[in-house]
Amino acid sequence: MLSKRLPTAPSSHLHVIGAYLSLMRPLNTAVTFISISAACIIAGAGWSDIYLVLLAATAGSLIGAAGNTINDIFDIAIDRVNKPGRALASALVSAPSATISAVVAAMMGILLSIPLGTTSLLIAMGTVILLYAYSAWLQHIPLAGNVVVAFLTGLAFFYGAAVFGNPAAGIIPALFAFAFNLAREILKDIEDMHGDSLLNVSTFPIVAGTRAALLLVSFILVTIILGSVLPYFLSLYSEAYLWVVIFGVDSLLLFVLFAMWNDRSTGNIARLTLLLKYDMPIGVIAIVLGTR
Repeated sequence: MLSKRLPTAPSSHLHVIGAYLSLMRPLNTAVTFISISAACIIAGAGWSDIYLVLLAATAGSLIGAAGNTINDIFDIAIDRVNKPGRALASALVSAPSATISAVVAAMMGILLSIPLGTTSLLIAMGTVILLYAYSAWLQHIPLAGNVVVAFLTGLAFFYGAAVFGNPAAGIIPALFAFAFNLAREILKDIEDMHGDSLLNVSTFPIVAGTRAALLLVSFILVTIILGSVLPYFLSLYSEAYLWVVIFGVDSLLLFVLFAMWNDRSTGNIARLTLLLKYDMPIGVIAIVLGTR
């Protein structure tokens, strides 16, 4: 008796689609979307401007997704050691296919930025150039790559605020985003030290040592915690900002500060970098509430 051939399940196709989506780093992309939307609101956007807000957030998210993909393309060898489950490192997606998706996402982000004004368009174009420069060269220069990523994260707030002609409104959130992500990027380098050292990649923790890197992260986190209350006392943001930032942001930063010294294992550092990623949107919410 001939056995019936069962139809092939679509799980493999879904797996590939999921791999392509993972290249965009959905969580990072969501944070970018939230940050730009918040910047628009802080700069004065109302419900009648929802179209421009969504357009700006979508454009910026596409450019961020392109940058994440470009970075994975350049880091295939490193990710095979540090993060072998990633789409390119595990060969679920080919480098040429990833390159095409990155170019398409970047071009779409730039095209969508055209109606948003000259300043936002120039920021979008400059961001694409910096994202490529980071992946190709700057990430291999100790601290330089970390600073560039942190700068681009903060730049998202200028991008959104510029859409509504008020880029100055993005200064404070941009400064916090810069410091926040600089600390996180250095922690990520500590997490990746094993694979980076095997491949002779020079990062700040490898060059200066884990203790020096943790001291720098500690200094940044303490600076954020102390500086976070200043906008309230300078009457820039309301009391709602103060309570959310103290209990929603600073409390988690204090936990990270003590936890990273208590347990320097790769697994714990990885958990703390993820916690910092979740903590940043809370800070954005605090600023939005504080301006209303």
